[in-house]
Amino acid sequence: MIGAASNTFSELQAIENVDSVFSEYREELEWLANFLTGDKKVAEACVIDACAMAEAERRHFEGWPLEWARLATMRSAVEIQQRRIAELSSAYMRRPCIHGGHRALLQESIDLLVEASRALVGRLDVLCRFVLVLCGLEELSADEAALVLGVDRASVEGAYCSAIRWLKVIGCEQFQQQNFSVMLN
Repeated sequence: MIGAASNTFSELQAIENVDSVFSEYREELEWLANFLTGDKKVAEACVIDACAMAEAERRHFEGWPLEWARLATMRSAVEIQQRRIAELSSAYMRRPCIHGGHRALLQESIDLLVEASRALVGRLDVLCRFVLVLCGLEELSADEAALVLGVDRASVEGAYCSAIRWLKVIGCEQFQQQNFSVMLN
C-alpha cells in the first residue's frame, strides 16, 4: 500500500517535472529544434512531440529532466528530417574531412553558434546543423552521432568539418563588421 502510494506520488511528480521542464526551457528547446530543422513551425511541433515522448516515458525522466528534454527534442527533429539527412549523407561521404579529430566546441564557439544561429541556419544544411549540435554541443563522437542520425561516420566527420568551417567564416565576418564599425566611429 505504501509502495503503491509512493509510486503514484512519484508518477505525479514526474508528470509535473515534465511539464515544468518543457515550460521553463521551452525557448531553449525551440531554439534547438529551429536550428536543427530550419523551420519554426516544425520546431514547435518537435518540442510538442518531445514533451509527449517525455510524458510517455516519465519514469525514466525523473533523474535528468533537461538533458532528457533536449534529447527528446533532438530525437523528434531527427525523425522529421531523417529522409533529408540520409540524402545529404552521400554528399559528405564523397568529401570527407581530411583533418580528422575535430573536438567539441569551445565556449566562445558555442556563444557564436547561439548568437549567429539565424545566419548558420541559412548557410548550413540540415545534416551539418545536426552534426554541429551532436558533436559540437552534446560532445558525441562521430560514431555516436552516426548512430543517432542513421548515417555513416565519414558523413558525420565531413559534415562536422564543413559546419566548423562555416562557423569560423561567420566569426570572421562578425569580427570584420565590429572592426569596421569601430573605424567609422
